[in-house]
Order: sequence, then structure tokens, then C-alpha cells
Amino acid sequence: MDKKKAVKLATASAVAASAFVAANPHTSQAATDVATVVSQAKAQMKQAYYTYSHTVTETGKLPNISDVYAAYNKAKQAYANAVAVVNKAGGAKKDAYLADLQATYETYVFKANPKSGEARVATYIDAYNYATKLDKTRQELKAAVDAKDLKKAEELYHKISYELKTRTVILDRVYGQSTRELLRSQFKAEAQKLRDSLIYDITVAMKAREAQDAVKAGNLDKAKAALDQVNQYVSKVTDAFKAELQKAAQDANAAYEAALPFKVESVAVVNAKQIEIKFNKAVDRSTASNKNNYKIQKSSDSSASTLATLDGSADISWSDDGKTVTITTTSGIINKFGVVNDAPFKFIVENIKDKYGKTVDSYSTNLVVKDTVAPTLKEVKATAKSTTTKVTLVFSEPVQASGAIAYVGGQAASVQDGSNPNEIILTTAQALEAGKTYDLTLLNFKDYANNFLQPNPTTKSFTVSSDAVAPTVQDVKVVRDNLIEVTFDKAMDASTFAGYTRVLDLNGNPQGGTITATIKSGTAGKTVRLALGSAVPFNDSGVFSGTLVLGNGIKDVNGNAKSATTHSITLTKDTARPTVAGASYVAAGGQYAGNTYANGAIVLKFNEDVAKIGSDFRLITAGGEDVTSRLNAGGVAVNNDNNTEVIIPLNSSLSAGTYTLRVGNDVVQDLSTQANRNAAAVTTVTVGASSDSSKPVVNEGSVSAVAATSQTSGTTISLTMTDNVGLDLATVQDVNNYLLNGKPLPSGSYVTIAHGSGSSSSAATNITVTLNIPAKSITKDGQYALNINNIKDKAGNIADPKVANVRLNDDVSPELKTATISSNGLLVLGFSESVNSVGATTPSDFQFVVNGVEVATTSNGNIVQFNDGTGTDAGKYVVTFKAKVDQGADNNVSTTADNRLYLDVNGNNAFDSGTDILVQTGTTKAVGDVTLDVNLLSALKVKVVNNAAVKDQSTLQNPIQVGTTITVK
Repeated sequence: MDKKKAVKLATASAVAASAFVAANPHTSQAATDVATVVSQAKAQMKQAYYTYSHTVTETGKLPNISDVYAAYNKAKQAYANAVAVVNKAGGAKKDAYLADLQATYETYVFKANPKSGEARVATYIDAYNYATKLDKTRQELKAAVDAKDLKKAEELYHKISYELKTRTVILDRVYGQSTRELLRSQFKAEAQKLRDSLIYDITVAMKAREAQDAVKAGNLDKAKAALDQVNQYVSKVTDAFKAELQKAAQDANAAYEAALPFKVESVAVVNAKQIEIKFNKAVDRSTASNKNNYKIQKSSDSSASTLATLDGSADISWSDDGKTVTITTTSGIINKFGVVNDAPFKFIVENIKDKYGKTVDSYSTNLVVKDTVAPTLKEVKATAKSTTTKVTLVFSEPVQASGAIAYVGGQAASVQDGSNPNEIILTTAQALEAGKTYDLTLLNFKDYANNFLQPNPTTKSFTVSSDAVAPTVQDVKVVRDNLIEVTFDKAMDASTFAGYTRVLDLNGNPQGGTITATIKSGTAGKTVRLALGSAVPFNDSGVFSGTLVLGNGIKDVNGNAKSATTHSITLTKDTARPTVAGASYVAAGGQYAGNTYANGAIVLKFNEDVAKIGSDFRLITAGGEDVTSRLNAGGVAVNNDNNTEVIIPLNSSLSAGTYTLRVGNDVVQDLSTQANRNAAAVTTVTVGASSDSSKPVVNEGSVSAVAATSQTSGTTISLTMTDNVGLDLATVQDVNNYLLNGKPLPSGSYVTIAHGSGSSSSAATNITVTLNIPAKSITKDGQYALNINNIKDKAGNIADPKVANVRLNDDVSPELKTATISSNGLLVLGFSESVNSVGATTPSDFQFVVNGVEVATTSNGNIVQFNDGTGTDAGKYVVTFKAKVDQGADNNVSTTADNRLYLDVNGNNAFDSGTDILVQTGTTKAVGDVTLDVNLLSALKVKVVNNAAVKDQSTLQNPIQVGTTITVK
């Protein structure tokens, strides 16, 4: 009898008998042998176990828990009834029966404090109930994530974490591997997956709070340690909580920075033209730009002189993070300050405020201009699509344009300062052609300590780089309801956007009027602002959805035209008034936004870009005195560098104190289509009575790769990075900052860091970075260009982009990609990459399903022949189906009506119905072996079932991917 059928029959009999026992626990003894009762009770107990175990084994699914409970309760009742029968019957076998019943009951049904394999049903029920409770918590956590409820998500995250760590062992006690694995995969694995996806979110949330609490408690070291983790992980949080956590991180960092005592960390002479002051916090730019707050005193001076007095036109700039101030003198420190080379002078910093309003303690130090080193020419740059007249010289330090002579290609060129202090721009009369090499001669180039470039003259050749690469769009951002910013990968020519930029509605109709393009300042020409000439038609909800079209006439600064692209945009009508965000004071003599304000100025900050339309301001002292007359109402203007600011010059300077600035209605309007005007507001103005600027270094010479050695090893690429203070590890570990051959690293790649001597997570000064690329990610052997970009230090300085070459091994299996019928009726198999030549065992990797019949791979030799493709089929396999024609059922070669064309699957040279595959009856083909035209088959599939023979031609000889099926017809 079939084993499964026998088990089911026995089980059914046992259930029926035990039901009888359950209904007649005492009277049944008279009619039923005690041994039978015991046997039936044991069967019922086992059936309770089978209720869950057989369901899992046979269906791959968990049973209905109510069925398990029902079987469990029946088993308990059957056990109790059987014990009663045995006790009543007594006899010599009583103890043996009772022991047998108890052993079976404790194994299959229930036992207090069971060991492994005991109390199987009770253990399963406990595990299932726990698993469903865990899954309910998982669902609640998922709902909290979907609702963006961070507080609830954090609470449930910790709850699930506790369960996973301490409670899920209950699932491991379930008897039966299949059942255990199903419970784990269906409940524990899903909970673990969701919990793990939020690890960075919850860490950032907790550490941001910890930092805030530590700041309030005055424990800045603890706050710093917490913030290190916040800043490391905030870039990795999920989209659900990204905005909230970024703000939490920003607020925590701001609270920490605000609590730090404001101090000058260092002052140094960078070169004979520049002095650099480093603060530990971002400075208030109005006080930092005031030249009266820097003083110089030589040993022969009785008192210090202000920078405003010695060099009123000196340029004051600051780093992106606002912590480093650089003073660039107009004609050198020696010349403007009247100091002597190698002679010390005192430099004083005072009255500088941080952005939180704290004033730095007066700081003084002795500086020396000791520059005896000649400048060096670091780089000569010239780029053109076809021709250019500009050549950029990059020196190791600022050099003087005055008195310098330059020849390009034997012809004199004009010499002028570049936008960067270390750059000089040469302008030639001749057109320099892309791709050509020119001679350069430099004479009398010297730094501001009068050290001449050596040798003098210096000669060098350079080649004009050819830029024929079309610009590409990197980002499209809606700024407001009539302004769109488009960022490209290179500097653009704004004048070429006219006529090639359109906004279309969803029906393809142009909207927004004539679009004006301008370059956004501070973006190296890469970001273009597109201002719409008129309002778009918003719907009733104030929303416009459409398409931005950027045509193929748009060009970069070298004349390369981009290809036409379209970008979906959504504009939302701006109906909100601009609001006052605060005000700051520019001290008398201070420089702000490129202008010097002799009597000072007030900078009024709004929450968005505005245009000035009025001058209704009133200024009141703390004592209530109206000093509005000190405001130069006629000079009020919007800051051209930052349209969120309105600068109000002063007619006379203000004394120390706190002032109230009353801003009237309709002083400004925003730049939206609605031209919303401000409402009256009141703000206050307070008048008052070091940091890193060195770039981190990516050592491209240290780049090395450990190429894949198998399909499971993965690939690693290592390199070293250094910084004088500390790298921003978030940028180091951001996989988006690394490219292979211009493409992102393969999915699943991650970055690990090892610290060198003296380096730590809080001050990463010397690290080895390892890019970990998952196995089966590299698709081709060869040299790959590794681009490293956007690596920053903690001060925000960005390392120079670097490129290094690494050799990597293909560790991806080839795949069967195509299966087509050739013009001569053969089957042609194509692959994702080149594979090895056909060998004796090649057919065994494939299985064919012909006319619905699955042919065993062992029979392939009887029906197919593999050959390497040639010509247009090179790199492919050509499969010939070998058929036979017999004399038909009448065994008469001359009567062809019943001659059979078939595939001789078993290879016995005779047609066997049910084994061989009949293709056609009544063929006129000659009797014997023939090449089958695959078109004659009614259906054909090809499967990859083995990978012993077919491999790619890479170093690793990766075997073909198993499991691919292609339906040919």
C-alpha cells in the first residue's frame, strides 16, 4: 500500500477510536481492549503534532492555528481518558501503559520545562502566538514609519529590538526544521529587516537628544561624542524621517556650537600677501568684515594701527563654514603694513562676534613674514572647443601681475590677476587652437616678498585642452513659482538659453512667457537660474504640473551644445508674505557684500528673496529715543549677492546698545508671481561696545585593488586619505562619492575605514579607506577608472578630485539572453558576454522542451549538435537539431504519406511512440538522417540546467547562470 495513504488511513482510524474513548471514558473499557485504548490515545497525540508538521511539509505554509488548538485539546482529552481507563483496568501492564502514555504525551503534546524535541504541539502554539504578536508590533512600526511618526517609531524600534534579542529563542525551540525556518522567515526575518532599516534613524534621533541634553548640562565633551555619531549617520537615514532628523542634527550641532566659548584658534601668515585667522566657530560676517577689528603694530610703533588705516582696500573673505577669515592685502604685507621681511610684528584680533552674538576675547600674536622661497608654477591651463585667447597660470602662492612679462607662442600676452589670489590670467592676441601645443615664456614673475620665479625667465610648453563634451543636466530644482534652477556638470553660457528653453503644460502648450537665464553666483557657472516671464496657469489647488524643455541649442562656455532633454516640474503658487528673519549690524568702516560702509549699516534678513519697494523704517534706542535720522533711507538696497537681505546704510555710526528696528508694511515684495508684500514687523539690532582651511588629501598613488578571486570573494579597492585636522567621515563613507568608469559603485557596495597612527573617529587625520564591492558585481575584466570626489574635512574643505586606475576581474556569470531561429532553420543561442568554445560536454548544460516534451540532458547527444557561431553569429552557439525520417507504419519507402519525421530521443534508430518526438507525418524528405528545420516544431523552449561546461572568457571563467528559460516559439 502507498505509504502516505497508509499513514492517512491509520490516522483516521485512530481519530475515530479516540473520539469513542473521549465520549465513553469508562464504559468503553468493557468493549475495548486496554492496549487498543492506549494505542488510539497515542495516535491522537501524534495526530496533534502532525496537524502542524505535515501541513508545513506538504504545503509549505503554516496551518490554521485553530486546527492546531483543536487537535491539541483532543490529544489532551484522549490522554486523560486513556489514563483513566488504564488506572481502572489495573493489571500487570498498568505501569508500563501509564509510562508509555506519559512519554508520548510529553513528547508530542505537553510537558512542563520541556527539553528539545518534547512538548512539540504546546511549544509550537507558544511560538506561533509569540510570532504573531511580534508581527503585530512589526506592522505597528511599519505604520509609524508610513505616518512619519518618529516618536512612535523609536518606541516600537526598541520594543522589537528587545524581542529580537531576548525572546525570539522561543522560535528555535519548535520541533521540525521546516517549521522553524518557516516561522523565522515569515515573522522574525521580516521584523529584523524592518528594524535594521531604521538603525541609522534611531541612532541619530537618540544621539541628537543626547547631545542637546549634554549641552544643557554643560558636558560639551559628551555632546561632541554624541554629535560625532549624529554627523556620521545622518546622511544614511531613511527618506521617511530624513527632513526631521536632518533638522534635529542641525539643531544639535547649532546648540553645541553656540555653547562653545568663542575663541581664536590661530593666526598665521599664509604667504607675503595673505593672513589667515582661524576661529573655533562661524563668525558674524558683519564684524569679521570690519577692518577696524584687526590691528597691526610694529616694534617701532607706539600704538597699533587698524587694517582699515593701513590697507582700506584689502579683501576679507571667509571659508564656507564661516570659521576661517582670510585677509588678502592689495600689494603685499610688507608693502602695506610697512614691515620688514623676517621682522616680527604684533597682530591683534578684537570685537569679532560669532553668529550667536558672542564676542571673542581680544587676541594678539607675533607674526613674521619670512618668505625666501621663490614661487613655483604649478599648472598652466587653457581649454577650448576650437580656439581660445585665455591662459590661466596657477602658482604656489600669489604673484604680482605688475611688471610681469609673458609670451605665448612667441607673441606678447597681457598679464592680469585672476579671481583666485594664486592665479594669473594671460590674454593673447592670437587664437590658440584646441589640441595644439604652445611655448610659454614668463619673465619677472615674483611673489609679494619679491622672490622671482626660477629660473627667470621660465619657459614651458602647454597644450590647449579640447573640450568637445556636451554638458549634461545634473539637477533641476524649483526655487519658487516662477524660478527654476538647473545645475549642469560644467560652466554654461547663459546667453544660449534664449529660444531653447520652454515650459509646457500637460497638454504640450507653452506657458510662463519668455524665460530669462542667468548664472547663479558662487556655482562656478554650473547653475543656471531660469526666470519665467509670466505666471503659469495654476489649478484650483494652486499647483501647476508640466515639463521643462531644455533644447539642443544650449551650450557651455566652450560652445558645446547639449542634447535636448525634458524634465517634469511642479510649481506651487506662492501666497505667503515674506517675513523678517532678523537683523545684524555692520560696524563703521566694515565691509559687506563687496561694499565698505563708512558709518556702518544694518542688514535686514527676510525668509526669501525679495525686491525693495519702500523705505518705511524706524530706529529706536533702548531708552526710547527715535534715531531714524541715522538711517540712510535713500541708500537702502537689496544685497545683490543674497536677495534675502536688505542693506540699510547709516548716515552716522551707532553707539553700543540694543536698538529696535520697526519695519513698515510694503517695504519689500517677494519675487513670486503673486508679488506678496511684507507685513509690518519689529526686530532688534545689537551694536557691540580658530578654524581649518587646508584641503584634505586623497592619495591617488595609494589606490590598490584586490580583484575578485571567485564568484563569492567580492572585490575591494583601498586607498589612503589624510587631513591636518580631521576628515568628515560621512563624506568618506558616502558611496556616491566614488565612481567606476564614471558610473556609481555597484549596488550593495559599502565603505569601511581603518585609522592609521594618531587617527581616530573624532579626528580622522590618517585613514585607509576600503571600498567593498559585493560579489558578482564586476561584469568585465580590465582597467577601471576610479573617481574620488567630494571628500571633505570637518571644516567643509573639499579635497581635489582624484582619478586612479585599478584592474578588476569579471565575477558575473554569463547569462543566456537570446534563442532565435536562423534563416536556415537552426537554433542560435546568444549570451550576455563571450563564452568558451563548444566542447564535448557543452550540450549537457542545456535542456530542450520540444513540442511540450522535456528531453533529458542525457539524450541531447541524440537530437542536437552544438557548434561555435561564425560571422554575424560569432560568440554564439549554433544548435543543429538532428532528426530522422523513417518508412512509415507500412515500412514502405515508396509510400511517403505515412513517412515520419521525428527526433530519435532514445537513439535506437527507430521511431518509438511515447518516447521519440514526432515532428511531421507524410514528409517527402529522404529516409535517413536529416537536419531539422526548427520552424517545423510546434513549440520549443531552451533551459540552462547545469553550469559545468559553459563559462565566460574572463580570468575567473565564471560558469553560466543556471535557471534561465527562453521560449523560442
